[in-house]
Amino acid sequence: MNRLAGYTYFFAVLCALLLFSGRSLAVEEAGDAEKVVYVYVVILDVDAISSADQSFTINYYAQFRWTDPSLAHPGPGSIRRSLNDIVAPRFILLNQQKTWSSLLNLVDISPEGEVIYRQRLWGDFSQPLRLHDFPFDSHTFELPMLAAGDLGEQIKLLPDPDYPSFISSELSVADWSITGYSEESRDIVLTDEAVGGGYVFSFQAKRIFNHYVIKFIIPLILIVAMSWVVFWIDPSEAGSQLSVAVTAALTLIAYHIALAGKLPDIPYLTRMDMFLFCSTLMVFTALVEVVVTSRLASDGKLHLARRFDQVSRVLFPSVYLGTAGWAFFSAAA
Repeated sequence: MNRLAGYTYFFAVLCALLLFSGRSLAVEEAGDAEKVVYVYVVILDVDAISSADQSFTINYYAQFRWTDPSLAHPGPGSIRRSLNDIVAPRFILLNQQKTWSSLLNLVDISPEGEVIYRQRLWGDFSQPLRLHDFPFDSHTFELPMLAAGDLGEQIKLLPDPDYPSFISSELSVADWSITGYSEESRDIVLTDEAVGGGYVFSFQAKRIFNHYVIKFIIPLILIVAMSWVVFWIDPSEAGSQLSVAVTAALTLIAYHIALAGKLPDIPYLTRMDMFLFCSTLMVFTALVEVVVTSRLASDGKLHLARRFDQVSRVLFPSVYLGTAGWAFFSAAA
């Protein structure tokens, strides 16, 4: 009896070892396997691009297509099942923020086992931006995707050769111009030590700066030019000079307050910030020049005060033109 029990125990242990070995081998083979998923992306609309929030809002459609022989069926047509009811990759948009989906979590399966999963999202996606050239900047906006499989299965995302991705020609965003788009399969760096193979759809956009030139840059130039009027007022009329100079300075302060909410809130200087700083410095320098010439006139040195004004008529516009050119056309930081 004891011998029979010993044989039974030995047989059970042997079966357990064989089962464990077989399962380990299956997992190892699954880990070495690679499933190809073809991706098709359409940007239906770009609603907004927010420089301050470092994000963009889009209406997006994607189709994922792969083959799984285990899902083949008699047919004759395709069947529809829930994505949660089958063994399927899970697709992740890495820069997704707040989004809403308008399609159900379903897949269509052909008799041959071809699976098609469709996804449509609307919402916000993060995008780090380098705004040093604002408002003459252009950027690349990306939708990086990763896919995770079961049992260590490796998923390779590739652009769908049958359905080339594209972006709609008519978009809602008003202050940006879409200059191009592309799609590629590439490694995506998650951390310093983790790299995942993924798919990236990207589009290039250039800011339309006419709005900023007409509403912000030209009025600022006029405010600075108003401060130069003092150079054509005789230094003997110190009251009139000071009145114009102070009015220009107060107008510039009000302009700064009005412009505060229109510029991106970032911890570094943009081209627009440098231009604002140069313009403010010019108006303040003109005010200082008026104080100096008024003091010279009151001290009986009217000729020297007039000479200062004559030089300033040429010096100030020349310096301003040079600093404006440096601010807008120098190499990006």
